[in-house]
Amino acid sequence: MKFHTYLLALSVAGATVAGSVGAMAADCNNSQNTPKWDVLGRVAQQSDCADNRLQSYRNKLSQREQALKNGPQNLKQDYDNKMNSLHDSTVGRWDSARDAEKQKLTDERDRVDQKIQNGRDRLDAIRNTPKNRLDSLRNAGSEERQRWDNLKSQTGSDVSNFLGGSNSQ
Repeated sequence: MKFHTYLLALSVAGATVAGSVGAMAADCNNSQNTPKWDVLGRVAQQSDCADNRLQSYRNKLSQREQALKNGPQNLKQDYDNKMNSLHDSTVGRWDSARDAEKQKLTDERDRVDQKIQNGRDRLDAIRNTPKNRLDSLRNAGSEERQRWDNLKSQTGSDVSNFLGGSNSQ
């Protein structure tokens, strides 16, 4: 009877181990179909599956460690990006609006200065018109007198040459 008890205990223990091995291998790649009698082949396949799982776990663990190591730096970078974005969306708009108003004021000031200069030029032209006319009349008289003097001297020299008989031309 003891033998049956031992056999029953072994079969129950074997069933639980075989069930857990089957569960572990359920998500592994079962591309190699080993026959049921090839216990070593199945154990090797389950060992490969366990190695793959362990490597996957180590990779995930190293990624998490790297994320924890870079976490403060990433958090600071995210914070800086958010602050720059908020600055651009609020203070940046105010700065650009202020700059636009400054440009408008500068343009308006230049336009007013140009109007003032145009008015000064017109006033100078109106103020100087009578003087310019008087100067042109004076200059016209002196130019006319100069022309008459030149004509008189030319005519006098022509007459004296004609009467004197000398050709100095």
